[in-house]
Amino acid sequence: METTITGECQGESFRVKGNKVVNLGFTEAYGDDEEEKLDKIPEILVNDVLQIEELKIKTGKTNPPSYLNEGTLLTEMEKNNLGTVATRADIIEKLFNSFSVEKKNNKDIHITSKGRQLLDLAPEKLKTPSLTADWEKKLTDISNGKANKDAFIEDIKSYTKEIVKDINKSDSKFKHDNLTKNKCPNCGKFMLEVNGKKGKMLVCEDRECNTRKTVAQITNSRCPNCHKKLELRGEGENKTFACVCGYREKLSSFNKRKQEEKQKGSKKDIQKYLKNQNKNEESFNNPFAEALAKLKK
Repeated sequence: METTITGECQGESFRVKGNKVVNLGFTEAYGDDEEEKLDKIPEILVNDVLQIEELKIKTGKTNPPSYLNEGTLLTEMEKNNLGTVATRADIIEKLFNSFSVEKKNNKDIHITSKGRQLLDLAPEKLKTPSLTADWEKKLTDISNGKANKDAFIEDIKSYTKEIVKDINKSDSKFKHDNLTKNKCPNCGKFMLEVNGKKGKMLVCEDRECNTRKTVAQITNSRCPNCHKKLELRGEGENKTFACVCGYREKLSSFNKRKQEEKQKGSKKDIQKYLKNQNKNEESFNNPFAEALAKLKK
């Protein structure tokens, strides 16, 4: 049976895991092997005082926690009672659409510069997961008839007024660090370069204008050199595939090459099919040929 022992020495906690024998079984007759002996822990009672015989310091490096992906983020939201089954995926989608987070390596979710600034600017009260969890609980209580809807709405109103007052008192300002020299074709204001869910985009700095333009997007086409996914950049006849390894190819040239490869593949498939057919015919005719040869003799 696996057992964990926790001890304390000069204010520091130490822990050891090992196996405690409940029933000797066949080992009573045959004995333990060396590995099992090392894994055993001695019989110790709670509050026993032990003599320290040796201390060893083990050096190493701690690894940072892994980045969340959409699946693990959904799990964490569920654990912390953030959102509901119907709203959690939509909340994550809104974070991507507002460019508060972005994907790297096609799966890991990273906070953007904009998202980090928003976190720094937001009042502490708004950043605690417990706030949303508390609201979700109250909404559930209202739906089950355990809480009053009007009282909850009044609480939210007064809370919102308090938050707005705190924000208005603050001297902090949001600054775009991704402003480009490109102007919006609709309102003339400058465009922001952002990493969308499927690639790079230019979006108008005026949220009410909401003009968006795709600059580059990750495709399912693979680089012929390193086989990584290609990024499609540019517009119209200037559309070009680009890879992180340095490979470049115009979309028109890429399509032409793929068409030629497809045609070559078709010819090869036909030749292979005909060759197999000839083999089948030979194997089918051979028994008859042998039988005729025997009759002639």
